[in-house]
Amino acid sequence: MKDLRIINFVIVFILTIQTNNLFSQEILIKNEDSWHYYDLGYLENDWINITDFSNWKSGKSPLGYGDKKNNTTLYYGEDIEKKHISKYFKKRIFINKKYGGFEIKIQKDDGAVVYINGKEIIKDNMPNSTITNTTLAMSTIKNEAEHEFTQHFFDYSIFKEGENIISVSVHQAYENSSDCIFSLELIGHNNPEVLSLILDKKNKTNEELEHKIKDLNTKFEYEKVLLQKESLEGTNYNLKILVTLISVLFIISLFGYYFIIDNSKKRRLIKREKIKILNKENQVKDKKIISLSTNLLHNKQYFKEIKADLKGLKTSENSALKSIINQIDQVLERDEEWNILKNHFNAVHDNFYNKLIAKHPEITETELRHCMFIKLHLHTKEIARILLIDPRSVQTGRYRIKKKMNLGENEDLRDYLLNL
Repeated sequence: MKDLRIINFVIVFILTIQTNNLFSQEILIKNEDSWHYYDLGYLENDWINITDFSNWKSGKSPLGYGDKKNNTTLYYGEDIEKKHISKYFKKRIFINKKYGGFEIKIQKDDGAVVYINGKEIIKDNMPNSTITNTTLAMSTIKNEAEHEFTQHFFDYSIFKEGENIISVSVHQAYENSSDCIFSLELIGHNNPEVLSLILDKKNKTNEELEHKIKDLNTKFEYEKVLLQKESLEGTNYNLKILVTLISVLFIISLFGYYFIIDNSKKRRLIKREKIKILNKENQVKDKKIISLSTNLLHNKQYFKEIKADLKGLKTSENSALKSIINQIDQVLERDEEWNILKNHFNAVHDNFYNKLIAKHPEITETELRHCMFIKLHLHTKEIARILLIDPRSVQTGRYRIKKKMNLGENEDLRDYLLNL
C-alpha cells in the first residue's frame, strides 16, 4: 500500500511538471514550417524592408542544397565553383499573446543574420561589421555541426503585437562551398528560468556594450591623439616649408643685396674713374687755357717793349709809326684777356676769386691777380713779366698781401691760398 502511494505521487509529480512545461512555452515556428525564399542571385541591400514577398518561391525547411536533410533544394547559380554567397528568407508571423521572452533556434551552414521587422537582432558566425550581399561567413560549418540548432534568447520587446516579419540571410564561407542549409524555430516562453537566461544575456550584452564603449572611447582617444599628432606634424611640416622659403628668400635677398652693393660700388668706381679722367682732361685744358692767357699777357708785354723801342725813334714826322703806336696802345688798354683768365680760373678752382674777396675785401684787382699766379705755382720772374713790374715789386707785393691777410711771418702765402 505504501509503495502504491509512492508510485501515485511520482505520477502526479511528473504530470505536474509536464503540465507546467506545456503552459510555460509555445512553439510559434517549428522546423519543417514553410518559408518564402529568393535564390536567383543578389538583392539590393534594402531587401530586409520588403513587406510584399508573395512573388518569392516558398518551401519547407530545412532549405538549401548539397545535404540530404534539406526538404527544399535551392538554386546556387550556373557555376559550381562560384556559387551565390547569399540566400534570402522571409516569413510572416502573428503574435497575439503576451510572452515573457522568446527563444530563436537557428540551423545554418555557414553563417546567418536574422532581422525582426527590419531590425538586426542576430549575427551567427558572421563578422561584426556591416553586412552586404557578398559578405562571407567567418568559418565553415562541418559534419554534425551543420544539423545543430544554436539558441538565442530575447525579451518580449523584439516582437510587436500583431503582424511581424522575420527576414534571414544565409551566407557561405566560400564561393565553392559544397552545401547550404537553413531552418529556424521560434519559441515563446513564460518560464521563469528562461526569463533568468534572458536577464543573464541582457547583463552579458550590457557588459559587452560597456566593453565596446570603452574600446570605442579608447580608440577615439587614440585616434584623437593621432589626429593631434598628424596636425602637429602637418603644422611642423608647414613651418619647416615656411622657414625654408624664408631662408631661401633671405639668401636670395642677401645675394641680391650683395649684387646691388657690388654693382653700386662698381658704378661708383667707374664714376670716380670717369671723374678722374674728366679732372685730368680739365686740368690739361685748364693748363692750356691758362697757358694761352699767360701767353696773351706775355704778348702784351712784348707790345709794351715794342712800343718803348718805337718811342725811342724820332716819330714826329712819321705818321705811319704814330698809327702803329696808337694800335699798340689800344691792345694794351684792352683787359679782356684778364677777364677771360679770371672767369676760367674762378670756375675751375671753386670760386677762388669770390671766396678770397669775401674773406679779404680790401685786396685790389692787381693783388688778386698776384694771388692767382701764386696759386698756379708761377715763379717770381714770370709773375713780374706778366704784371709788367720789377721782380722786387713782386716780393713787395707778396709782403703787402700777407699783411692784409693778417698772416704771420712764418706762414706761407702759397700754402694759405692752396687751402682756401
